[in-house]
Amino acid sequence: MLPIKLILGLTIALISICCGDVQAQSLNGIFDKAIDSSQKKMVKIFGAGVGRVESYSSGMIVSDNGLIITRQGVFLEGNQVRVITADGKTHEAAVLKRNREIQAALLKIPAKTPDHFKLTDKQVGKKGDWVVAISNAFKVADKREHLSVTLGCITLRSYIEAKRNKRDIAYKGPVILIDCITSNPGAAGGAVIGAKGELIGMIGTIIKSDETNTRLNYTVPTATLKKFVEGKLDTTAVASTKSKTPKKQADLGIRMMKFVGKREPPYADKVTRNSPAYEVGIRPDDLIISLNGKTTKTIADFNEAMSEIEPGKEVIIIFKKPRSDEIIRVPLKAVEKK
Repeated sequence: MLPIKLILGLTIALISICCGDVQAQSLNGIFDKAIDSSQKKMVKIFGAGVGRVESYSSGMIVSDNGLIITRQGVFLEGNQVRVITADGKTHEAAVLKRNREIQAALLKIPAKTPDHFKLTDKQVGKKGDWVVAISNAFKVADKREHLSVTLGCITLRSYIEAKRNKRDIAYKGPVILIDCITSNPGAAGGAVIGAKGELIGMIGTIIKSDETNTRLNYTVPTATLKKFVEGKLDTTAVASTKSKTPKKQADLGIRMMKFVGKREPPYADKVTRNSPAYEVGIRPDDLIISLNGKTTKTIADFNEAMSEIEPGKEVIIIFKKPRSDEIIRVPLKAVEKK
């Protein structure tokens, strides 16, 4: 077993070693088929958020009847866990079991999933192999949009035991260290694949060294994931009940910018054509001043006000056009979010 500090140092040192043999080789097109095939087997997962902890993650389909592996996290603790498959459809997911040592969770959606990764007992991938990490890092993908792709290579196989404190084990078990940057919000639970599309493992939960201020980019091997799914790990999985019936979400057709802070003013980035907001004259760049009787000084205020609106209910929205001092107040009826 190697200490975290040593592993982080070895990861950096081995980057040049593992990539040196193929520096002159072009990688254009090598992963095209593998990436296209794997995108169909990936999902976007959305759940609960607490404080600065993100409410989203990536996931991998591992059976033809809706089984999905993702990382363990706070986002699974809410009343509703939503899974969006590659076809853009949204499914309610049930949390079947979790394992704290490898920080993994097994979900199930009520859908047939013919496109899925195959888990194996064999060791997949060796040091120096080029790999691709596929994930929804930073929640940049939505509905049918493809997930992000990052190229890297395997630098080391090892075993780690990383602890946050005596009660909370961050990770314990075999790992595959990779040199591509995967330690970003939302990336954990994503897939790391080889050139032929074979599943090497799952992107692990973020582990950060306080001593070196660096993060560990690692993969949970597919053989370990197979043991988890089949219930063969020594650790006791934590069972969970099925998610409660989700609350219907309201939609006005207003979309805020994704890549700005939630404390920014709520200027509309997009307004869906023929939506309730569009019908009353709201357009991109309009400033939303108040919604349903609540002042919306920030995007966070707007999102909070939207969460309290029920589909089919009439609400009052107050907004202002760009380069105009006129305040417009109109009623509109929310529809159910699709």
